[in-house]
Amino acid sequence: MITSTTDHLEGFKIVKYLGVVIGYGDDPEDALDDLIEVSKELGANAIIGVRIFNEVMTEIACDKNYSIPELTYYAYGTAVIVEPKDNEK
Repeated sequence: MITSTTDHLEGFKIVKYLGVVIGYGDDPEDALDDLIEVSKELGANAIIGVRIFNEVMTEIACDKNYSIPELTYYAYGTAVIVEPKDNEK
C-alpha cells in the first residue's frame, strides 16, 4: 500500500477516489496499520493526504493523587486507486 502526506503521487495518476478513511490505535503505527486495513477493504491501493494525531480520551486513575492520561492515536487520509502514468511504465 502506497501512503503519502501529499495530495498526489509522483509517477502515478489517480483513477478513482474512494473517500476519506480513518484508523485508530494505541500508537501511531497501530493507527496507520488500521488506516491501511480499512483502505484495503475499500479496494484502495494508495492513501493520500495522510495525517496522524493523538487525543487524550480518558485518564486512568492510579491512586487518589495521580492519574495517567490515556492517548488514542488517529490516522486519516483519502483512499484512492492509482495506476502508473503511461510514460512511467
